[in-house]
Amino acid sequence: ITVLDRIGGGDGFVGGMLYGILRGWEPEKWIQFGWATGALVTTLLTDYAQPADEDQIWSIWQGNARVRR
Repeated sequence: ITVLDRIGGGDGFVGGMLYGILRGWEPEKWIQFGWATGALVTTLLTDYAQPADEDQIWSIWQGNARVRR
């Protein structure tokens, strides 16, 4: 992942975790989804929400999402 702006990464992480909790997932999935959501946020130059679906988020978790600085 190419980090463009780290602002909002923590908010994205928490948002992803809350989404998993509300969906009734196991705690391990909360962390995974939160991590991937936070990672996605750092690829954007904005600090407001961008639409993404579950498949997009899970593809970040399952793929090679190493941070490039």
